[in-house]
Amino acid sequence: MDRLRKFIHKNRVEVIVVALIAILTLGLRLYKIDGFMTFLGDEGRDVRIVRNILRGDLAFIGPQTSIGNMYLGPLYYYMMAPALFIWGLNPVGPAVMVAFLGAITVLFTWWVGRTWFNPLAGIIAACLFALAPVAIIYSRSSWNPNPMPFFALLCIWGIWQVYRFERWRWLPIVGISLAFALQMHYLGLLLIPPLVVYWFLALKRGNSTMRRQGAVQTAIAIGLFLFLMSPLVLFDLKHDFANLTAFRQFLTDRQTTVNLNPGRSDRFLPVIFKITDDLVLGSTAWQVEAAAAILVGLTAVVLFKDRRQPALKILLVWLGFAWLGLSLYKQHVYAHYFGFIFPAVYLLLGLIFSFFWRRSLVAKILSASAVLLIAGLFISNSPLRFSPNNQLARTKEAVSELIAASEGKEFNFGLIAKQNYDESYRYFFEQLQAPLVRGEDKLTDQLFVICEDGDACQPLNNPAYQIAIFGPATIENEWRLDYLYLYKLVHTPLYNSK
Repeated sequence: MDRLRKFIHKNRVEVIVVALIAILTLGLRLYKIDGFMTFLGDEGRDVRIVRNILRGDLAFIGPQTSIGNMYLGPLYYYMMAPALFIWGLNPVGPAVMVAFLGAITVLFTWWVGRTWFNPLAGIIAACLFALAPVAIIYSRSSWNPNPMPFFALLCIWGIWQVYRFERWRWLPIVGISLAFALQMHYLGLLLIPPLVVYWFLALKRGNSTMRRQGAVQTAIAIGLFLFLMSPLVLFDLKHDFANLTAFRQFLTDRQTTVNLNPGRSDRFLPVIFKITDDLVLGSTAWQVEAAAAILVGLTAVVLFKDRRQPALKILLVWLGFAWLGLSLYKQHVYAHYFGFIFPAVYLLLGLIFSFFWRRSLVAKILSASAVLLIAGLFISNSPLRFSPNNQLARTKEAVSELIAASEGKEFNFGLIAKQNYDESYRYFFEQLQAPLVRGEDKLTDQLFVICEDGDACQPLNNPAYQIAIFGPATIENEWRLDYLYLYKLVHTPLYNSK
């Protein structure tokens, strides 16, 4: 506490600015979070599983990846559990948890920036991170990739402590953080090369005593990492190494997934352009190529002038391996894939602009103008400027209407949606103790259908399994809720459900 008081007393202006950034960060992420948060099939699946965990049905495997048919570990479910419990099983709870973790990540980025470079670099990095539209979007919904920035930054910060100060006790924290990062998204694998490089350099530089200490802490770190990853190992042992097989196929199916020969990749520039657009320009697609070229050029200038600065080197190694790995990936690169370098990009921007701020008056003006321009782009494209999607409230209201229309009688349910599945609706059906019966278990006398595809909806003879299994039917009633079309179907007179 004495150290904290001394720090505040010595850096009053900085502390006030950082406090304002913290308030801004939380405000941008918590504002109408129940309306802005995503609540579709993935989110419904997650809260169903976590609710069951709270009831004693433990999970030993996480969600399935969208590409490669691999499974993540279950750590994110256990991160969600306290928040879902505190909020009385309301899905808003885990979203709030992610928002607070996002705010902590922004403050952590400030601390890393001021420690690695200077206080101004930390403030600029944190401010831009707080305002960035992509960071706001992925900090106000409960989804397993969303905590990745925190664990990625903790990994790099931990290995920095080991490399720079020979604080080997940080290695177990690195092992734990890496396990969490990998279970948020498998792109966490791209954190391993910089971690290994700086672990090796730390061992190489240390004396025999330090090496022995490093070996002990490395063993502890590996043990903790394997313990946290053990559910995946147990899953593979029980299911004929299904996950390992899928991962191997992902790496070997080079026609559609990865290109392990960097010399043949044509995606190096597209990845830089995508990073620049999503993280620096606020997804405005405004002068992307020019902005990327300027960013690379300014980075080269800073590297040339401060090439002896070890913090800059670890930052560029972090970004370099990320760039290489993403450039070898053949599928579309989505914004959330960059989660493990969110802090790195804003730290780089903080360093660049603080570097030029310390130069001539012209450099100061240009640096300040660039920061204001980026902040302006972020604000102009902020997701808060748009109306809330209200997915959570709409889903619950639709479920309540169907329950009321069922008149207390058992019913089947089906969903027609091109980009969604029914887990979000089923969560509320179960929470409200609706007499819902799955079609494969029993055909009832009524089928309720929700369609999210607008006027193109065709509930009769629809190939969706839960609808098709109901058999020949007629529409007894239909109505709308916002953009949702709701239908009540009954068996045709000639069809006997018995």
